[in-house]
Amino acid sequence: MNSAELFGIILLAFWALLFLLRKKLEPKGFQIYPFLLLWKKSTRSHWFPNIAKSKWYKIFETIGIALGIISMIGGIALVLYVLSEFAIPKPVQTAGLRLEPIIPGVTISIDQLPYILLAIGISVTLHELAHAISATSNNVKVRSGGLLFLIFFPGAFVEPEEEEFNSSQTSAKLKIISAGIAVNLILALLFYPLVLYLPPMLSQGLQIVGELPHYPAYNASIPVNSVILKVNDNKVTTLNQLKEYLQSSTSILLTLKYPNGTIGNVKVNITDPQHLLGVYLTYYFPPWAYAILNFIAWMFTVNFSLALLNGAPLIITDGGKIFNEILKKLGISERVSYLIQGAFLMLFISAILLSISPPQ
Repeated sequence: MNSAELFGIILLAFWALLFLLRKKLEPKGFQIYPFLLLWKKSTRSHWFPNIAKSKWYKIFETIGIALGIISMIGGIALVLYVLSEFAIPKPVQTAGLRLEPIIPGVTISIDQLPYILLAIGISVTLHELAHAISATSNNVKVRSGGLLFLIFFPGAFVEPEEEEFNSSQTSAKLKIISAGIAVNLILALLFYPLVLYLPPMLSQGLQIVGELPHYPAYNASIPVNSVILKVNDNKVTTLNQLKEYLQSSTSILLTLKYPNGTIGNVKVNITDPQHLLGVYLTYYFPPWAYAILNFIAWMFTVNFSLALLNGAPLIITDGGKIFNEILKKLGISERVSYLIQGAFLMLFISAILLSISPPQ
């Protein structure tokens, strides 16, 4: 039994147990459906009024409307681009952009699940908190809030007073709706530089994850998974450093950390005309750095995905609500809005199905 099968069995057993216990859990505020757990309760009417009424938060809300609309356009563009990747014939089949769902053991490794759940939990909580604060900022009471668990994804939600929200001006509605998307997009922008620049800063060497036959590394019998620590006694932590040393000489001395943990030197003759070592490399980090870098990578991925997909007009998303309000302002009926969103939802589902279909 592989890890994906074990995960699936545990997940099914968990939901079966919850479903059996639903009668005992319902009096405590839990609502249990197949693969969906909701916990809702009445909450405070106003959230962090000092923040909500501050000048800087008002500026954030104004910018947030623009970010919400940008995310909606970005979500539409993403789905259409993915579909175009499959619709336009290519002379050579290459790996393009896809919309693959997160499935532990299938599309991602099981060991990434804790980082994904932590990133989703933080991102969704901040998203919903922004909705609540913006409701207070625009004089709309918050009726209730709660937590949810969908399959294995954590989440949160807040519900403003419906009558107060519906009677608000369009600008106030857009601020409340867009606040969550804006938070996710801002978090993605904050974590993106960390994803780019932190790995080379924390790198302690370059790990060989593959070799090309009959190239210098292969000819020198360097085992795969060895780590290049130094070249000619100069520490190497980035690809550019390695390229620079390879270009400067036809004979180099590599200091390696072998897969068994021992450290040794090996002389390598660079016979390739382009001064290639003939290896596939990745950064090598100290053990503590892997957890930090995985969390950072998933914080960017989760927030960027939430900003675009939740920004897309898909009926149940914040982008759908923004789309409704904009069309209403233009005098277009809500029925037409939902028809357009329904059609786009079908395109979105098609993009996912094409993304997970096996290559032809």
